[in-house]
Amino acid sequence: MNGIIEIVASLAECCIFVRLCNGYLGFKNEKLKWLKSLCLFLLSALIDVFLSQVKGFEIVSIVLNLLILFTYSMIFLNGKILEKVLVSIIPTTTALPINLIVITTFGALSGNDRSASLVGGEMRIPVLFFTKALFFLVCEVIIRTKNKRSTNLTGYQWAIQLSCFFISFIMSSLLWNICRIYSDTSPIFLIIFLMIAALNILLYVLMNKMHRDNISKEEYRLLKASLASQEKFAVEAKERYTEMKTLRHDVKHYLSATAELITNGEPERAKSYIESVINEKINHAVVGVNTGSAVIDAVINRRLEICAEKKIEMKCLIDTQFVSDNDVDVSILLSNLLDNAIEGCLNSNVPQIELIVKRKKSMTYVAVKNSIAGSVLDKNPGLKTNKKDKSAHGYGIRSIKNIAEKYNGSVDFKEENGCFITEIWLELENICYS
Repeated sequence: MNGIIEIVASLAECCIFVRLCNGYLGFKNEKLKWLKSLCLFLLSALIDVFLSQVKGFEIVSIVLNLLILFTYSMIFLNGKILEKVLVSIIPTTTALPINLIVITTFGALSGNDRSASLVGGEMRIPVLFFTKALFFLVCEVIIRTKNKRSTNLTGYQWAIQLSCFFISFIMSSLLWNICRIYSDTSPIFLIIFLMIAALNILLYVLMNKMHRDNISKEEYRLLKASLASQEKFAVEAKERYTEMKTLRHDVKHYLSATAELITNGEPERAKSYIESVINEKINHAVVGVNTGSAVIDAVINRRLEICAEKKIEMKCLIDTQFVSDNDVDVSILLSNLLDNAIEGCLNSNVPQIELIVKRKKSMTYVAVKNSIAGSVLDKNPGLKTNKKDKSAHGYGIRSIKNIAEKYNGSVDFKEENGCFITEIWLELENICYS
């Protein structure tokens, strides 16, 4: 009977392992997730039920479990590599201190030695119940806390966190082996176990504080990038206003000169003059777009001018009129997309950019395609900035993703036929067809 209870407790622990991994990271693909979870459960159960019971293989079983959890996370689950390392370590660093604390507490309260709480002891059943229940509750708290926020730690902070968990794991493993050898219930063991648990809790609180600080810094930098973009829009709008005033003055001059030539009986000279104006002035002018928003028009038309100056062929296919209050966000979005496209196509053989904006049911679809000299995603899958001043640059992609998230949309980066393509879906209200 005792053997069956031990097996059931081990199987329950394996179920908690599976729940923690899946709940903390989430699946890359929801298909057959029950089969993936079952495979992890069976492998963990095989190690936990059989190998860990073999004398001398306790540490080996723990290491194998870590490797299995990490491999499973890498193949089937979302998240960064460091998150997957963390979720592989958490079960051991959490379960061992809980087991040690409960065993020592029961021994101290009952007045029995520790052997009464170990396999075959009279206190074994309540100890198993409390350890597994407490382990389950701790894992659920970890999962729910993770789901309420995204992890935003630097590499240095990740290294500190993982190192501390690993040290806790080593200490817990050593103490666990000592507990299995010695049967005394000295309070010093309980104090040590509680200190290990306290250190991990303090580390968790510290990491949360670092996470919040990082978010504040990120928001501040994004706000600075947004303000810089708005200042840029104001400058561009002023430039276009100046251009319009100049064009108005020049057109008046062209018409006056043409009228004077005709009045003087020189129609051929008037014709030549008009043709020269068309060739030198009109043909070189960029044809602008009209989206219904002066701010968005200024952004796109300015990029059209830049493309004309840099000999980049740019096409705009826009079948949507923006008549909403989202001008600034859409302007920042398009500004970042088009600036990245201009920079990305300069080294290609035939520099080309295509902007597509259209309405699909309740969503607004925005796509920017630009020619590239070679694969961008192969060399830089994270699309990180290659500029020297990383503190002042590299927020274009983040800004694009934040705006998409703000409007319940999505962002996708891909490459097709020698072009880098960014596709964005947005829920924008008060937008009509042109």
